Amino acid sequence: MPDKFDLAEDVFSARVLIVDDMPLMQKMIGITLQKAGFTNLLYADDGDVALDMVATERPDLVILDINMPRVSGYEVCKTLRADAAHQNLPILVQSASEAPEERVAVFESGATDFVSKPINQPELLARVKMHLENRLLIENLQGFRAHMRRELIMAREMQEAILPKDEDIAEIEEDGDLKIYHRYQASYELGGDLWGLWKIDDTCAGIFVLDISGHGVGSALNTFRVQSTIARFSKYFDDPAEFLKRLNESLVDNFALGQFATVFYGTLCYDTGKFMYAGAGAPRPFIARENGIEKLDSAGVPLGISRDAKYENKTTHLDVGETLFCYSDVLIEAKTRSGEMLGEEGLSQLFTEHLQKSSGDDYLGSMLDEFFGNMDGLLPDDLTAVSVQRNGDRGQP
Repeated sequence: MPDKFDLAEDVFSARVLIVDDMPLMQKMIGITLQKAGFTNLLYADDGDVALDMVATERPDLVILDINMPRVSGYEVCKTLRADAAHQNLPILVQSASEAPEERVAVFESGATDFVSKPINQPELLARVKMHLENRLLIENLQGFRAHMRRELIMAREMQEAILPKDEDIAEIEEDGDLKIYHRYQASYELGGDLWGLWKIDDTCAGIFVLDISGHGVGSALNTFRVQSTIARFSKYFDDPAEFLKRLNESLVDNFALGQFATVFYGTLCYDTGKFMYAGAGAPRPFIARENGIEKLDSAGVPLGISRDAKYENKTTHLDVGETLFCYSDVLIEAKTRSGEMLGEEGLSQLFTEHLQKSSGDDYLGSMLDEFFGNMDGLLPDDLTAVSVQRNGDRGQP
């Protein structure tokens, strides 16, 4: 995409192809355009020659005589419009006929506009300028959109790169005899959700799910800010409440007014199954047990709102065969086709049903397939879902 866009300069330097079998008409139109400041004029005296020149010279606009002996202007228009490369090329057809049916035929053949013969110079110049300006503005907008699309793709790749890597997940699965399923999906090109998983030592791992307020570019920038800030507090990874406290104090200074993040963070001890956790306003995670679902208390002040916010450690167990499920709030707040939200109870029931019939397969994937199948419209917010199943008991000999 060009660094500078000067519409007036680009209009007068545009390539204009003048097609007419009469040399006098070619000259009259050429002189008219030259006197107005156009500097890049091309000429053709036949439809076949015009088609060849369009293919090789790539003009920005064509002024086309409709009545030519060998290949008519109608045929030229239809041929150009049949080629996707020339579907947006401005074609100004000139004709001495004022018959309404001819004007209809001209536009049906694919012409952009119609100018009468004999040429009215002010009218011709006005139409040439107008169509060139429109073409250049559209091309500039398309270039800008393509540039932004490339930038968004790069940013999305960077955002996905800060999520846990497959090899790191596999290492923790091996160390803790766990099975971890996860899904992340942004509602727009960029998202404001983030989740993380890390080793604390050889017997313990930490896991968090975070949701930045809003979505799109602003939220995505905040996920990068949070990710870079998290690394500063690695020595508190074994203490969820202290970790959230330190992270909050840092984000209060970095988040703009009205921005915040909800978080759930917990640590799992492989040997004992002890799970210690703290929340900052996140949706309540589930633990699927043999006798039903336990909903963990994730209440707390969201990060980035108050420097004085305090967080509390709570403790439970993830026993052999049990599954922890953490998620972002879109799963309970998105509307179904019936117009209702799934809600916490609906989600816990959906999760339990797919977990029970999974037979060790990806129950999270099948659950989300059903969720998307029942959802009304597009995903309204970013989605993160992570489940951790404890398969063995390292504490037993």
